[in-house]
Formats: sequence, structure tokens, C-alpha cells
Amino acid sequence: MQTAKDFINRWHHIVTQQNMDGLDALLAENVVFSSPVVFTPIPGKELTKMYLIAAGFTFNMEQFQYTREVHDGLHSVLEFETTIDDIAVNGVDMIEWTAEGKILDFKVMIRPRKAVEKVHEKMMSALEKQ
Repeated sequence: MQTAKDFINRWHHIVTQQNMDGLDALLAENVVFSSPVVFTPIPGKELTKMYLIAAGFTFNMEQFQYTREVHDGLHSVLEFETTIDDIAVNGVDMIEWTAEGKILDFKVMIRPRKAVEKVHEKMMSALEKQ
């Protein structure tokens, strides 16, 4: 049986290449996205894609980097760092995979508070443009 470690390279390819077209093949139809800037989880592939694309515009991808990874079965936790408008952002992406290698659950957590506020501001702007 394959594990999260077998699937994570597909996610890294999307992030490093900023090729959001790959999300269609990577996201399960019933994926749930949990954002630090939205109160309730966001269900469904299309809305999750919309938020992940907006995040790509928000997170200053030139400086974005994953600094640590932990994989356990079909779960991945990826710690990241970036800078947005001179504010240091530290966070984690928590991903649950299906046995077929699709993302079933994607949760983002960010710190410190100033970073959450900046991400909220930038995400809302990016979502309005979509």
C-alpha cells in the first residue's frame, strides 16, 4: 500500500512550478479545505481549488519554502515559511490522502497573529479577483 510519502512529490511539483492545473488530478471530488481566514471548512473540489489558487497569489511564492515534513500513513504535515509585505509567516499544511493518492483534506494553520491578519487581507483580495 502506498503512503503519503509516495504522493507528496505531486504536491511539491504543483507548488514549485506554480502549476495549478495539476490540482484537478490531485484533489478528490469530496475534498475539504480548512483555511485560517475562514470560519468553517470549505467542501468540494472547485472551492478548494479556488482557495489554493488564491493562496498561490497570497503567499509570496518566490520566498515560500517548506522547512520540515512529517508523513504518517496517509497523512502529511508540512511546515512552511515565507514573508508577505515584510511580515514573517510560519505555518503548516496538514494533508490527508486517499489510498489512490488524492487529497481528501487540506488544513492550513498560520502564526503569528500579524501574519494571519496579513494572509486574510491578501486572500480576500485574491479571491475577489477570481
